[in-house]
Amino acid sequence: MAHQVLARKWRPRNFADVVGQDHVVRALTNALDTGRIHHAYLFTGTRGVGKTTLARILAKALNCETGVTSKPCGVCTACTDIDAGRFVDLLEVDAATNTKVDEMRELLETAQYAPVSGRYKVYIIDEVHMLSKSAFNAMLKTLEEPPGHVEFILATTDPQKLPITVLSRCLQFNLKNLPPPLIVSHLSNILGKENIPFEPPALEMLGRAAEGSARDSLSLLDQAIAYGAGEVKAEQVAAMLGALDQSYLFSLLDCLSEGNAKQLVTEIDQLGARSVSFDITLKDLAGLLARIALVQSVGDSAAEGPDSANIVRLSGVLKAEQVQLFYQIALLGRRDLSLAPDEQSGFTMTLLRMLAFVGTSTATESTATNTGADKKSAPVEKMVAVAERNTSAGAPPVAKVSQKAANTGTSLPVVEERVAPTLGQTTKQIDDWPAFVAGLNLTGLAGMLAKQCEFRSFSDGVLELVLPATQKHLADKSYQEKFKSELTPHLGAGLRLNIRVGDASGASLAAHEDRERTQLQLAAEAAIDEDPFIKNLKQDFGADVVRSSIRPANS
Repeated sequence: MAHQVLARKWRPRNFADVVGQDHVVRALTNALDTGRIHHAYLFTGTRGVGKTTLARILAKALNCETGVTSKPCGVCTACTDIDAGRFVDLLEVDAATNTKVDEMRELLETAQYAPVSGRYKVYIIDEVHMLSKSAFNAMLKTLEEPPGHVEFILATTDPQKLPITVLSRCLQFNLKNLPPPLIVSHLSNILGKENIPFEPPALEMLGRAAEGSARDSLSLLDQAIAYGAGEVKAEQVAAMLGALDQSYLFSLLDCLSEGNAKQLVTEIDQLGARSVSFDITLKDLAGLLARIALVQSVGDSAAEGPDSANIVRLSGVLKAEQVQLFYQIALLGRRDLSLAPDEQSGFTMTLLRMLAFVGTSTATESTATNTGADKKSAPVEKMVAVAERNTSAGAPPVAKVSQKAANTGTSLPVVEERVAPTLGQTTKQIDDWPAFVAGLNLTGLAGMLAKQCEFRSFSDGVLELVLPATQKHLADKSYQEKFKSELTPHLGAGLRLNIRVGDASGASLAAHEDRERTQLQLAAEAAIDEDPFIKNLKQDFGADVVRSSIRPANS
């Protein structure tokens, strides 16, 4: 006898055998037992959760020779023919390949005829959302008022695509995805009946890989049995799936929590040597982080399963904000994995990104602890060098500092501070105001204000600026406050900003940028004029260059 795959061999034959859909089974059995049978049912849910299986069991319940019952006998002619797929009054249609209106009309024409051998003529239309709009319209009248001997059972993985007119004519049941523990229990029961040895961790991996589908879990189990030569072992299943057990996930999170980049890369290399699926690894890592976050939120009681001790341990090691950040990075990393040069490098970069945030957090806290400074560091390092008073020298000292901006990588210009020894007053001269403003990297209208202002003086905490009359609309108080808040880290607390509208001398960043653009444009036009090919065109054909069409190469 030919081998029969497990998904077919162990397909439920009655309602009692259906796994994980108790809410649907209860409603259907009660309806059959009380005679409250609807003329059209709609089963929705993802692949392999039992939509077509329930439809066939319902067809048996309606046509069993013992009468309409929630417990079909399974041995009469009607039951055995339905199980074998040869019952003449059961018409199964794949809407994915029969989408046209003519095909639907041809099918519905048979509805008017009485059943040949059964009690009901049952139409099972799978993937019904694939029907065309005209095909739906053709079936609406029959679906609403079918003959008494006709039952419609529709199934779909995408109910959102069904017209509301169809949904309103059906009794709808949404089938749920099976949780991994339930799949593990189901597989364990089947393997016990098949007398096939197995290891529980192997079934746990299969349960996760099935993603809620009972049929997929049985197909994977068939594959695992073949791969393991009649046995289902954890190591072999991991190799087959390209998956990793939870211990590797905990090792990765331990490396992240410790900030150990070297060991983290070593762990990733070991996963690569095992030819794991890094996509699945990121998915499992996100799932583990979600469980850790749950424990942090509601307590240790939320940690269930064999890995509960490690989950509780990591929930105390990792900060809540780190868990949330890692979770988001894992999701985004999985989304972008296909864009990476290869899966391993994409996975490595995703985990190094997590590590980068851990390192930033640790370094910031360490610096704040050692210096006693506020943990909220300014976006750009403070520029002003406070000169040491040296009255014995008889002259005011001068200090010049130019440091790189911490967040932009650009050098801010020198701010020179002069100390008057007798009055204790200070006067600071900004060497290059346009470059100073550019280093602030301001955006929006506050950025426009900064670009248009010209430097006049900075003395005793008062910064004097001039705004051209043509830009006076930028002298709004809210823009000035934003500008001032960006200047304070560089020019000191207690800064007062005085912006007056007046004549401009062209010393603003905006004027500087305009001059640069003009110079680039003139250089581009000169390059065109000097080009030998352009010269030949002018000489031979009398061509003229359209100046407005010339653009500098870097514009």
